[in-house]
Amino acid sequence: MDAHLNPISRVGVVGLGTIGSQELALWQRTGRETVGFDVSEPRIKALGSQAGSRLSTRIGDLNDADALILCLPNLSPSGENSMAAFDRFVADAQSLDEKERLVVVASTVPIGFTRELAARFGANGRLVAHAPERFDPGRGTELGEIPRVVGALTVEAMKLTIDLYKQAGVTTHPVDPIEVAEASKLLENSFRLVNISFINEFAELCRRLGIVAADVIDAAATKPFAFMAHQPGVGAGGTCIPTMPRYLLDAARQNGLEMPILQDAVTGNEQIIERVAGHLRELLSASGIERGRVLVVGASYKPNYPDARASAAIAFARGLAKHHSVVVYDPIVDSANFPKDVELVRSMPETRFDAVVIALKHRDTNVDALRQLSPVLIDLVRGAVEVTESLSTRK
Repeated sequence: MDAHLNPISRVGVVGLGTIGSQELALWQRTGRETVGFDVSEPRIKALGSQAGSRLSTRIGDLNDADALILCLPNLSPSGENSMAAFDRFVADAQSLDEKERLVVVASTVPIGFTRELAARFGANGRLVAHAPERFDPGRGTELGEIPRVVGALTVEAMKLTIDLYKQAGVTTHPVDPIEVAEASKLLENSFRLVNISFINEFAELCRRLGIVAADVIDAAATKPFAFMAHQPGVGAGGTCIPTMPRYLLDAARQNGLEMPILQDAVTGNEQIIERVAGHLRELLSASGIERGRVLVVGASYKPNYPDARASAAIAFARGLAKHHSVVVYDPIVDSANFPKDVELVRSMPETRFDAVVIALKHRDTNVDALRQLSPVLIDLVRGAVEVTESLSTRK
């Protein structure tokens, strides 16, 4: 296959989750023929008709594609790191017609995985590249506006990938070897996790000192260099930031190294529930309340975004429910796949609670109205605690 003689006219996107559907839309906008493939029939039906695209659960419908963009999941249904989706695709792809295609891995993968994947494709694995996605749902930035790091196994695969994304208006940053591209995405996620874990640890200290973490962060952010503001909250959620750093920890162990800072960040992100539960227990004990009625505000994965999959706020509510009676309030979260074991209300409650904990704020979150529901308001987003009544005199 020659990059000049055989331009890519048909693009197949494999895996139509959050990233895959965005990737499909990117290539639709270029006017190319596109086919979207997913093993889930409900997922195909949920996406409905796509102008200029064929959506299918049949692997054979990828036969005509000149390039395949792999947006496959890297987690098991239980949330553990798993490349089983790639194993399945490699097996299914054996039934495709013999034809050289550019294969671009867009998923976040362990260091060295893309090279191993190419070897499993055999003779059809010559043109393999890695261009990890950096999409951030709810930010308002489309996938095509975000630069892509590109690594490839051959010069030809690199050129084809860069030219392909250039035609979609995407800026690329080529790197060599391909492991640099894999490691760069893991570094990005790990950097975020370390900072999120630390800022939440710092926010806990501020709440106990009686100062607002957000005020401290705003003050520090006036420094024009060597500081990057991170905001506190309920912890890192989603399928990337809290999970993908495990691949770096695995790589370290395989090479006889330890990464204690990153390991502590992973552990610390999981401890937010117990820290907040402990603080809340201390606050409520002043009025003799051992198991309080608590309203947790926010349940989606990100602010102003209805998806609740891998939501840190839901994990927080579940954990808090081991200590208190918990109700979750979120007016925009998608309730179709909302966990049945968590009580959800869509309208502002009218009853009082022993405490309100803001785990996540949407654009229209009415904090003043929430203050009227309880004498205790813990705002994890600002790193603040408000006690509006004397707990020691409450009946």
